[in-house]
Amino acid sequence: MNRRYVYIALGLLLLVNTVVLVGVARNRRGVPDASPILSERELPLSWDFRDRENTGVSLRLNVNYDNDEQQWFDETKLAELSFDTRRFKERDHGRTRQALPKKAYVVLEYNGEAWQQYRLRQLEEITALPLKVEQGKLEADAAENQAREKRFQLDVASRLFSVDVGLDPRALRLRYPDRSRYVIVPAQVRMQFDWRPKPSDKQDARRLFGRVQQILVDQLHVPRDLQGGLLAMPEKSRIQPGYTYYNPKDPVRVRYQVQVAFGQRLEPWITGIEVFNSAMQGTVVPRESGK
Repeated sequence: MNRRYVYIALGLLLLVNTVVLVGVARNRRGVPDASPILSERELPLSWDFRDRENTGVSLRLNVNYDNDEQQWFDETKLAELSFDTRRFKERDHGRTRQALPKKAYVVLEYNGEAWQQYRLRQLEEITALPLKVEQGKLEADAAENQAREKRFQLDVASRLFSVDVGLDPRALRLRYPDRSRYVIVPAQVRMQFDWRPKPSDKQDARRLFGRVQQILVDQLHVPRDLQGGLLAMPEKSRIQPGYTYYNPKDPVRVRYQVQVAFGQRLEPWITGIEVFNSAMQGTVVPRESGK
């Protein structure tokens, strides 16, 4: 009887592995949906970059959410995703928490208009700092620190921004045909409530907006033959997922770039990595080259 259970367990394990391998094969069949080359800014080593299960190395898709998603993820977008905006707008805003998140497809733009807008805002804020010091609103040392921090973020912050969302990835791809700049990924999104009053009449605007809560496939395993260069890099000088703090004693720089393919199921895998001898030099070495 015990041997029978062992056979059943082995059979289930074999079935699961077969399903996984079939899914991987289907995802990687044909031409990838997108093939961007991303840097360490967009694909930093995970917080625990050694996978606990197989002591492997993984990278995390690092999306920059500083572009104020409320501007484009409005009520119209929520309605397109089948959120019942009217019902929740007429109720107390606290009830929006009862609205369950939904699965959707998010368009991520790499090094495009959203990044340029972010960059321009940072530069404008840096330019405004001397006037704040002159007006007595800010100490000179604080202004210098803020300027240094903002310049640092321009060098290390992710250039990957969410710019659109929908339920049909094929329709989104028709809208964003550049496969080297626009990546479409499955994500979890939710509805939120903006209770801030309008500047004009200070009345509750009851504005609903959406937020990308989680990218569903944001972890990329690094193939064993491409791990060597990443493991040899100093731990302290790596860019962190999310926000990387400026440390003048150990400045961070971009150390590698990655060729990524997003397959038919919009699941990514790594096809090549180039570790730089100096910041932002070199080209991607494909995995097939054996380097």
